[in-house]
Amino acid sequence: MSLWKLNFSNLQKLSLRHFKTPLSILAGAGILTALLLNFEFNIIEAGLYDFRMAKGPQARPDSRITLITLDDATTATLDDLSPLSLEVHARFLESLEKYSPRGVGYLVDMNRVSQLYPQQFRSHPGQKFTEIAIRMERGGTPVIMGTSFDVTGEVLPPYPLSALPHALALIHKDGNVFARDKVTRSALTHLYDKSVFHFELARKLGLISEGHLPRGSFSVPEVDANYFNFRYHGDVALSHASQLSDSERYRRLSFLDVLNGTAPIDSLRDKIVLVGTLTRDDSQDYALTPYSSASFSNPKLAVHANILDSLINDDGVAKTPHYVNVLAIFLLSVFVIAAVMILSPLNGLFATVAVIILFLTFTQLVFYGFGGHSGLWIRVSQPLIGAFLGYYLAVPYRLIREYKKRWDYQRKNKLLVQVEELKTNFMSLVTHDLKTPVARIQGLAEVLLKKAADRLVDRDKETLNHIIQSTDELNRFISSILELAKVESNYIHLRLESKDVNSIIERATAGFRAQARAKNCKITMNLEPLFPIKVDVSMITKVLNNLIDNAIKYSDPGSEISILSVEKNEWVQISVRDQGVGLSPDEIESLFKRFYRAKNQATAQTSGTGLGLYLSKFFIEAHQGRVEVESEQGIGSTFRILLPILPTLPPAAMIRPGLTVSMPEDSGKSSEESTYV
Repeated sequence: MSLWKLNFSNLQKLSLRHFKTPLSILAGAGILTALLLNFEFNIIEAGLYDFRMAKGPQARPDSRITLITLDDATTATLDDLSPLSLEVHARFLESLEKYSPRGVGYLVDMNRVSQLYPQQFRSHPGQKFTEIAIRMERGGTPVIMGTSFDVTGEVLPPYPLSALPHALALIHKDGNVFARDKVTRSALTHLYDKSVFHFELARKLGLISEGHLPRGSFSVPEVDANYFNFRYHGDVALSHASQLSDSERYRRLSFLDVLNGTAPIDSLRDKIVLVGTLTRDDSQDYALTPYSSASFSNPKLAVHANILDSLINDDGVAKTPHYVNVLAIFLLSVFVIAAVMILSPLNGLFATVAVIILFLTFTQLVFYGFGGHSGLWIRVSQPLIGAFLGYYLAVPYRLIREYKKRWDYQRKNKLLVQVEELKTNFMSLVTHDLKTPVARIQGLAEVLLKKAADRLVDRDKETLNHIIQSTDELNRFISSILELAKVESNYIHLRLESKDVNSIIERATAGFRAQARAKNCKITMNLEPLFPIKVDVSMITKVLNNLIDNAIKYSDPGSEISILSVEKNEWVQISVRDQGVGLSPDEIESLFKRFYRAKNQATAQTSGTGLGLYLSKFFIEAHQGRVEVESEQGIGSTFRILLPILPTLPPAAMIRPGLTVSMPEDSGKSSEESTYV
């Protein structure tokens, strides 16, 4: 039971460590999301919305809509003041009737006309205008009068025009909601449960139904009104009217041309006509310029056209639900925080920039509806601010974690260094203290064997020989441990002398003749004449001793061991080839590691420390050389030592810290010694 509890506790700790970073990322993103949802950032959102609306691909204006503008040229020609007299408007409506339009939206403020010419509304012009409008309505061409709004509500046109169909033509400006910057982004559809001008005109034309709610509709209960986010079409996408082609703008005609009957027939036949003023005297008519940078002609009338266009084509911009905004903030924050916490600093920055660009591109495409006729408005201000905050909060948090981790590593490394020093000191102390008693045991055994050989039985002689062999093995083990301690303490003295490598090979081989004869192995040498090279005789001898000793140990009785030397290009190559058990590829890969011994029957029956090849590789690399091995199981192994003919000083990256190099035969001068730290 206690064991189960222990394993479960360890599993819990492992799980917590494993999920610590993901949980931190999710928690950070959740906190950021909850915080940002308390702030609207409407000014930023409005700017981004306007950028998408004005600079992106625009839907083409509906060719069924034509604008007739009462401009300064008209008032100058008629020598009258805007918005002209009711008599002129009656003549204009009579002339317009001849063109057979599909419907007429009259957006001239008739209350101002009444202020300038009050008597005309009580006489023939007032009756004539009303009769023409009613006649057009009966003929299938509805005429809707646009009205203004004040604190009392809708301002009706003066009698008798008030008998005609009319509706509120108010253009909504963001003044007390959203960005509060007086920019027109949404339009009224109903106020106090009564449909407004654009909705009423579209309904009378049969283009929408009575209960229709356009795309992008939303309700504001505080003012008992319904709105929808209409789309600006090509008419306002560019800042200058001269840059617009005919297909990118609504057809425009002058009030005067229609009045005189000179307007083209096809420009008005079966068209939805909006009539409005455009003079310096009427700058406050119904709508303001939607974008302050725009300088196109008749901006106020164009806003009405865009609202009507979006309504009859149902291509408003629908705002996504609240949960989509929450999800966008959370996911973008998660990705940015994860990029900072997991990736490298530079890759984290690139990933953050890339995901922001992808997010903006996606929201742009969704906004344009992949074609410009419908789309979704995904709020981007809060997710973007969440991404920036996530990045700038995650970076210092990661720096703190990295600093803590580095401090832990430094503390552990310091502790490991201390442990390593204690271990090295302990090993040196033990091995030095062991050498003396081992040497004494070996000496006493040899003396006893020599002096009492004639009095000892064969079994006792064999025992003494085993003692001497065991002390030899123990001496070799102690020597290996001492060499390893020197290597790991970074203190090795490399004493370079100009020597004939062949003479070193011959001396090393001579020491193993007896061991080879005892195992019935034959050692052959094929040594090519070589020039002297600078080597540390002691180190090279140790390497050769180790290779020859291994070759004898792991060879079968009666086999041959070949030792070759040859000069190849800039290297002196020494090869030791045996006909032993051989090695597998996996064993070759780990052969030069500390304390590693191959797992086969020969190694199981042969004593060894697993340090010989590790130290041999170190000694050869200290000479700027290298060790190579070729082996095949059941056939044998070949070890090659490559030593440079002309070594460079310092020995490049092969020299390890703490290695001392001396050359006592340098040009007859006193010996030079350098330590590379």
